[in-house]
Amino acid sequence: MSVSIKVGFCVAYDWNLLRHSLPLIYSHSNSICLSLDRNRISWSGEKFDFDEKAFNSFINEIDSEQKIRVLESDFFLAGKSAAENEVVQRNAMAIFLGAGGWHIQLDADEYFVDFPSFTKFLSSLPKRKYSYNICCLLITLFKQTTKGFLVVDPLNVGNSEYIQIASLTPSYLHGRRNGHFNQYVNFSIVHQSWARSDEEILQKLKNWGHINDFNTNVYFTFWKTIKQENYLAIKNFHPIEPKRWPSLRFVEAFSIKDFMFELEQLQLPRLSKVQSIVKNSRLISKIKQLLKGQRLLSKLFSHHQKSSLN
Repeated sequence: MSVSIKVGFCVAYDWNLLRHSLPLIYSHSNSICLSLDRNRISWSGEKFDFDEKAFNSFINEIDSEQKIRVLESDFFLAGKSAAENEVVQRNAMAIFLGAGGWHIQLDADEYFVDFPSFTKFLSSLPKRKYSYNICCLLITLFKQTTKGFLVVDPLNVGNSEYIQIASLTPSYLHGRRNGHFNQYVNFSIVHQSWARSDEEILQKLKNWGHINDFNTNVYFTFWKTIKQENYLAIKNFHPIEPKRWPSLRFVEAFSIKDFMFELEQLQLPRLSKVQSIVKNSRLISKIKQLLKGQRLLSKLFSHHQKSSLN
């Protein structure tokens, strides 16, 4: 491996999901950080149960090459929002793993598809004078039924969700986002997200970084009504930006492991070569930013004129 691969996981109440996510990246990583609040407090300030013995036993069992280090610190800071505390933890991991190499940040419920090929791709990238992120496609599991999983279906590339995953110069401003240029690739990550039990979803809603972004009680009630029998009627259901999740698709699989084997049948939209060139053009990106800034200025100017007339 010509370039060092460093992987950091945010760990909390759902650490057990590392049993799925960690083996997928272990062999092709040089160093791994598991970051955990020292007082077992979530970003929103909720104390959570944590089986210390089982966690340590799992680490000892999987860490055959001594790659894993656990970072424990205060990741809940009073006076900061859950989203701000998330950023504190992510930046702490970047510092802990040290400068140099590719920094990849994941959550325990994110399962990388073909990580060996992804690391090979990272190693093939040329040196650049500017900072940038590598963004991967997110496959969101919305609900697990008795026979399989309901998966968010973007219908087209325009609705496909990508998340900033890797950077040579890691820094975080909101979640994994920053001001760096984003390069979009067709590598995928399965996000277990909402495909959990009622109790697990309630715990997630109380503790995650989006706690103040929408009415979690109302959305939880809506989520509970969705079944294998009625999912085709569910449209535009993302909790913050409804049209981002236009529909659902069913995949028969009785476990996460089975689902990972059935991924090929999904055939979700992927960037074509032309779309990839356009989406990853720095020039086009700058033009879009300029146009976006001009539209914003136009709105502000229009609002100012109306206020002056009144």
